[in-house]
Amino acid sequence: MGIFGSLGWFKSQKKKLMEELELEEQKLKVDLLKEDLKMYNDIKSPSPTLGKPYKKLKLINEVLTIVLGDGSVISKPDATEADFHKARAATEEYQLFAVASSSEGIEEKKAKEAEIAKNKALIQGIGLLEKLEDFKIEDGVVYLKGINRSLPQLLLEKFVEVVDKVQTDLNDLGEDLQGQLKEDEEYLALKRFFMWCCLNPRAEVADKLYDFLVKNSFRITKQGFFVAIRNVVTVEGDNALIKFISNTYNKVKAVWKKKPADYWIHKFDDGEYGFSREKYTEFNDLGNLQDLYLDLPNMAENRFTDDYTKTFDIRIGKVVSMPSEKCSWSTKDCAEAGLHFTADQINYVGCGDTSVLMLINPMKVVGIGEHKGRCYEYLPIMTVSSEESTIILHDLDFDTLELDEEFAISELENLAEKVKEGFAIEAKKHSFNIPQISSEELGSIVASLEDMKVIISQRVVEI
Repeated sequence: MGIFGSLGWFKSQKKKLMEELELEEQKLKVDLLKEDLKMYNDIKSPSPTLGKPYKKLKLINEVLTIVLGDGSVISKPDATEADFHKARAATEEYQLFAVASSSEGIEEKKAKEAEIAKNKALIQGIGLLEKLEDFKIEDGVVYLKGINRSLPQLLLEKFVEVVDKVQTDLNDLGEDLQGQLKEDEEYLALKRFFMWCCLNPRAEVADKLYDFLVKNSFRITKQGFFVAIRNVVTVEGDNALIKFISNTYNKVKAVWKKKPADYWIHKFDDGEYGFSREKYTEFNDLGNLQDLYLDLPNMAENRFTDDYTKTFDIRIGKVVSMPSEKCSWSTKDCAEAGLHFTADQINYVGCGDTSVLMLINPMKVVGIGEHKGRCYEYLPIMTVSSEESTIILHDLDFDTLELDEEFAISELENLAEKVKEGFAIEAKKHSFNIPQISSEELGSIVASLEDMKVIISQRVVEI
């Protein structure tokens, strides 16, 4: 595959394209950092006239008593004069705790303060969400409007973080927050992700999947799907071209954020592959990158399978599936029926000679373990080298938001029928566990997700 296939090469080329702009931006940042550093040093080294971090300080009968600025009192028995002088010299509150408390006590106080600050920020954030048309708050519980299922804690916190960030960016512009959120890709990704979760007949998915994804460093796409990795076994011997096309296609989209249709694939005289924005007459031109990628399922070299059963027909660009009724919901990582996936522990998901990056619809997840999950359907979108198998999902330059528009179109086809079928199958297996969600709510979610068709088609026209 050569140097062109590496994530580092794509990143370095992207950096060269932006070099002049980044240089100017860096100069501005340095000036700003100098200003920030001066302010920071002024705050961290206050003059004695600014006062002390305590109101009173006394040492009586070997008991050091300190009254803090907020009126609270801390003390230390068996104190010495050295402790007293250390406390009197303190310029910040944490230094007083270092004198009067054990390290465990200091850490406990810091953790408690952090939790209080987090909860305070969350309460303020919920107040901000309440003003938006997408949310409903009842008795302190937050819902997406039209869905009678509360948002999981981590997902709620992420919504608050994203909304606060968008509002902060808009403060100086005076623009409409609600209007801007309708254009913000991260906000829309979270919203669509939860909707897909709610279409899963297993209630645990809506409740637990986001926590699982965050814990294991998965990435969510623009249309609400998520990206995962698994290992596969090569069936055909030489699949270098398949690897090159799939790698180049997805990295052009995710790293460069360019249209694959603008690039052409070539084979050089030494057998290596390359690509450019124009056709080469002196080299063997294989075709347009977009067309070649879409044709991958038809290429004879594009054949992989699973290591365990050796029965699955796995091809880049073609959906892999198994009957959902044969899958097992379980919290175990291994030895359970289903199509396994992970993010951080690639060698933990099946043996094989090749790793593949895949898109998964939350609606089609059937099991969540500690580090691995199972689904009944996924779309393999590219091969990944062993060196990049885990790194790529942690690299912010690889923007997974760019990867899923074609997949979204296929997932939206006959969506209402797919949802009904999924709930019917699950009812036969576990009727006690069907989530409390009405047919009206399901219809509303389906209609909202189907709006993506219009948005995607408009985006294609704009490009």
